[in-house]
Amino acid sequence: MCIEVEKLRLKFPESESSLFSGLDLKIGKGEKILIVGPSGSGKSTLLNVLGGLIPDTITIPMKADKLELPESSAYVFQDPDSQFTMPTVAEELAFVLENRQVPKEEMKPLFMKALDMVGLDVAPERAIQTLSGGMKQKLAIASALLQQADTLFLDEPTSMLDGRSAAHLWDTVRAMWDELTVVIIEHRVEALWHRVDRVILMDDAGGIACSAPPEEMLEMHRRLLDQYGVWHPRSWDEAPHLPKIAPQSSTLMEAKNLSIKRGGRHLLTVDSLRIGKGEWITLEGDNGTGKSSLLLALMKLIPSGGKVLFGGGRIGRTRHLGGRVYPVFQNPELQFITNRVFDEVFINLEMHHDDRTARRETGALLERFGLSHVAHLHPLEISTGQKRRLSVATAAGGVPEILIFDEPTFGLDQRHAFNLLTMIHEMVKRGTSVIMITHDAEIMKRYPSRRLNIEDGRLVERGDVYA
Repeated sequence: MCIEVEKLRLKFPESESSLFSGLDLKIGKGEKILIVGPSGSGKSTLLNVLGGLIPDTITIPMKADKLELPESSAYVFQDPDSQFTMPTVAEELAFVLENRQVPKEEMKPLFMKALDMVGLDVAPERAIQTLSGGMKQKLAIASALLQQADTLFLDEPTSMLDGRSAAHLWDTVRAMWDELTVVIIEHRVEALWHRVDRVILMDDAGGIACSAPPEEMLEMHRRLLDQYGVWHPRSWDEAPHLPKIAPQSSTLMEAKNLSIKRGGRHLLTVDSLRIGKGEWITLEGDNGTGKSSLLLALMKLIPSGGKVLFGGGRIGRTRHLGGRVYPVFQNPELQFITNRVFDEVFINLEMHHDDRTARRETGALLERFGLSHVAHLHPLEISTGQKRRLSVATAAGGVPEILIFDEPTFGLDQRHAFNLLTMIHEMVKRGTSVIMITHDAEIMKRYPSRRLNIEDGRLVERGDVYA
């Protein structure tokens, strides 16, 4: 037996109840396991236990009657930034090889091969901080592959990848996993579901609801999967039908002759971009093409050539957009400013309502996003999916004219993703404009009124899809 856990008990110090209160789990040597479950069910925490990070590296009190873990394992975190220790791509990969005592002269061919395997075409001396989220994710996976461990733990490894990169990743992992034990947490399961040996479904109380081969799980337990809001190959059959809304004629924002650089090199040119009132726009393109940089440039958060206009007036600084354009970043932690989940939403609402109304509306938003039970916690103490929902709830609490989302469904289970899409539709219907970076093909084809794509360093229209 490769991994065995009996009667696992774990409780976060700030939580009122235990996350695990007697969890049992066995994973055989060489098994390929997919763990699914609703946001906040403890999937990532369980993976941290199985990988030995809790309690050795992450200090959280836990007990187990039996705990057999692999001697050699590699881990890919949900947030790739959290596992980098060096400033450049080459130094990060060399650090792994140093721990394997690989001679210096043999290192470069090995890490160049790893970069090629994951499809990351960057110079080895490139600074990690200049990479896009998806490129960082590829680097984290390359680092894990270089460790040559016998067990691989993958926590949402494709969450920031475009469709082509995600497919390439799973082809790469499957090509070398025959002799490995692989444990995966993933929301984008279409390319993976029928490739694993077993699917483990966690419930919303940190327990295991059921465990079965993928075909049996889909045929016998689909109702349970839907009940817990878990993504599966037939999830989009239950997606909300949201009729497309005709945008209004008035213009909110324009960009003209925009030129964006990153790391000293030219990244993107935008000849002309008009954003009308009440539009739902998707921004698409491969990893590293400049999608996030474009949104940052529109908000004047990074320098760019050309000009940005809002309401007909030229925007020179971010503060000129204050309250009118609201971003929801790829990493939600970047925008949290208070010490309580409740306050994070309330702080926006109290600017527009009296105290009693603001508190009532805050409670309603937290309830809608499934965050009422963590309202008392610090925003950094909740799960990644909960952080994502909190960042969106915070944006919904204001009254912006344009909402900018960078991968808003990343880390969300089916239930909360569909809820978010419905809420966005309601806001667009009221006249708010939404610009959304997404790699989800289903979202792209179902919901936007316009689709923009970045190709070969230029922004191009994929056409008006309103019908």
